[in-house]
Amino acid sequence: MTGGGTFLAVERACAELAGSAPAETVRIRSGPKTAVYRVRLADGRPVVVKLFTVDGTHGAVDEARLLAAVSAAGRVRVPTVIGYGPVPGLTVSALVTTDAGTSTLGDAVRAGQMPRPAALLRLSLLMAAFHSVKAPAGVPLAPGIGQQVSALAAHCPKQVFVRLAPALEVIAAGACLERLVWCHGDLHLENVICGGDRRLTVGEHGRARLPDYLVDFEAATVEVPEYDLAQTLVTCDALEPSDRLFVAAAYGRPVDTRLLDAYVAFQAVRGWAYAAHREGRDRDAWAARLHLALSPHSGRTAL
Repeated sequence: MTGGGTFLAVERACAELAGSAPAETVRIRSGPKTAVYRVRLADGRPVVVKLFTVDGTHGAVDEARLLAAVSAAGRVRVPTVIGYGPVPGLTVSALVTTDAGTSTLGDAVRAGQMPRPAALLRLSLLMAAFHSVKAPAGVPLAPGIGQQVSALAAHCPKQVFVRLAPALEVIAAGACLERLVWCHGDLHLENVICGGDRRLTVGEHGRARLPDYLVDFEAATVEVPEYDLAQTLVTCDALEPSDRLFVAAAYGRPVDTRLLDAYVAFQAVRGWAYAAHREGRDRDAWAARLHLALSPHSGRTAL
């Protein structure tokens, strides 16, 4: 989503859903189906506006309901919803939330404010907390692994897809209804906003109180934990055996390492097929991820 029309959509969304015109607008990121803007309103409030195309499977109403469910559970912090709905006169919907902060975990790592292992620890703890939240009923979620595999087979070059066969066999064998959890689907360093106080503290029942905010829920689905862990490992370039062991240990719940390796292969191929092969984005990064995910590693269960 790009072009002058998106700024018009932000202007109308702010007026309609937040009750104030934008005084300053900065685009944070834009993709095929969504665009995110940081806005300072004329009344002084800092907000974030997320636009959704109306032909997408996930819209502003869906994301608002997911945020409400996470907030009500009280395990993970999320931005507060100010307003959501269709943008008048345009073919987009919008979600307006409070601005949780300008620095992501990725920003903190790049600025030398947080060591990479500490950031991976935060992601693992956030994931464990999110997986304890029950998926809300009646809210459309992203397709599960079965539909994802079918879609991937239609878009991925055959010579790459066939290399996934051993991993897909492990994934099929590891399907277990009792282990299904609500997965974020895209938990990486740029989807976590650093809280004002970056210290981890212990709360009720010995649970870690996490100061960070989790954002972007359009990929949320219900799957086994290894599905979510693998996506994080791939998108955070944490594919060495030591990284996999660290993240799995920090997650703090039982993890099937063979199933995790299979999902790592799947998530790497899926990301490469859509981002690099189909859309031409970050080709070098995805090629490196694909190589690490599909190549044998010492200390890794062979697929």
